Amino acid sequence: MRLIILLLATLLIACGSEDKPANLIEQDKMSKILADVHEAEARVNNMHLGGQDSSLLAYQRLRWKIMKQHQTDTATFRVSLKYYITHPPAFKTMYEDVKIILENRRKAVQTVKPKVAKRDTLKKATKATVSQPVKQP
Repeated sequence: MRLIILLLATLLIACGSEDKPANLIEQDKMSKILADVHEAEARVNNMHLGGQDSSLLAYQRLRWKIMKQHQTDTATFRVSLKYYITHPPAFKTMYEDVKIILENRRKAVQTVKPKVAKRDTLKKATKATVSQPVKQP
């Protein structure tokens, strides 16, 4: 959430050039990276770590893994992000893709979780313990 506010504030302040950087990350790849970054932020927020320093360290570690996974570095990511922020139509399209990616991931997680009824589990456990004879000395 903080990243979105920061991005929007930067968008309002930024004055962009028309030249694309040489190492610009493609829009579809950037969408995937941003989706991973937002997911990492959510994970860190849900960890409820004691202090801000711990949260920052956890986030930086996750961000490093994301950059490694997408075979890019932080500097290239920042240059590309700055470029897209200063080009609102491309930025809007990219964030629509990010939204779709995150929504698809959420749906995938919801369908993967098995829905096991607690009653069935308890019945199976009770039957197993009752059916075994108790040995008396």
